[in-house]
Amino acid sequence: MTRSRSRTISFQIEGAEAMMRKITDPRLAIIPMHAMLEEAAVIGERAAQKAIDGGTGIAVRSINHRTWSRTLTARVYTMIAKKRALDIDRGRKPGNRASLDEIASWHFQTPFRRHWRSTPEERSIIAQKWKAIRTKGTKGKKYILAAREDIEQHMPRLQKRAMQRLEELARR
Repeated sequence: MTRSRSRTISFQIEGAEAMMRKITDPRLAIIPMHAMLEEAAVIGERAAQKAIDGGTGIAVRSINHRTWSRTLTARVYTMIAKKRALDIDRGRKPGNRASLDEIASWHFQTPFRRHWRSTPEERSIIAQKWKAIRTKGTKGKKYILAAREDIEQHMPRLQKRAMQRLEELARR
């Protein structure tokens, strides 16, 4: 069963509780479940990084994942500020423009480039891009959705593998 909200995905493996009760040491059942969550988080992280590809690379490098075995949860997250992360994901609407320094860093593909350190020709290119973003906006990368869809696509296979591992532990 899958339950999902905009940024959260929850899965429940049917028959997992009954299988876990058959295992002599229930702590062993956490191992295949944790492995499943770890693999799902890695899949989500890679899908988000692939969807963002381009730009300065800061957004790609900021995407990470973490798994907790005690609560059996996993999270794919970015270290970028929420507003900027949503701007990357959804795009910018016309009138919602970026700063000149931000556009300079995109143009030169370096994280900390400032527009005033540029040559006059480069400054005119940056100004043109700034005006274009102000009038047209930008297209979003949709990396949050890409990660979610990729995890949902691979989860049945991961769940099946976790159940097989649980069955092997129950036989021992």
